[in-house]
Amino acid sequence: MPASNISDDSLPGTLILTGIPGLEWAHVWIAIPFCAMYLVALAGNAALILVIVTDSALHAPMYLFLCLLSLTDLALSSVTVPKMLAILWLHAGEISFGGCLAQMFCVHSIYTLESLVLLAMAFDRYVAICNPLRYTTILNHIVIGKIALAGLCRSVAIVSPFIFLLRRLPYCGHHVMAHTYCEHMGIARL
Repeated sequence: MPASNISDDSLPGTLILTGIPGLEWAHVWIAIPFCAMYLVALAGNAALILVIVTDSALHAPMYLFLCLLSLTDLALSSVTVPKMLAILWLHAGEISFGGCLAQMFCVHSIYTLESLVLLAMAFDRYVAICNPLRYTTILNHIVIGKIALAGLCRSVAIVSPFIFLLRRLPYCGHHVMAHTYCEHMGIARL
């Protein structure tokens, strides 16, 4: 394998995220609904998590999976939206290459984790309908913890190769991406 593919010499120090191309004049106005939706998502998910955690009657599997879904939603929106708002409002589009890879890793791994949480919620409803008398023995807190841990390990295992493969690519020329967040194919095209 050529030396340029395994050394950090070709990795860019920073990348520039430009926002929405062609609509630079409207970036300030475009960011307002995103900011409002982000604040609503933060408040709604935080309230839901707080209610589920504080009320012991809601410690059933269905509500714990709902809490996990809210956590993934909070994490996903917090990974992308603050940087997007900084790009659109403050023209702060510069991001380090490592930060870009970290953002991409978080976005993809949270999406992967969210898919497993939705699958677990479907399994929860299946057990509740088909085996209502054995529901609490099949889905106890240990099983829910194992499902959450398996989902976390699965998401990291699926997304980690992307990071290592992107670090091996040679980067040359411009380091500008017409996006508001770092995404896999945008980085691979560079």
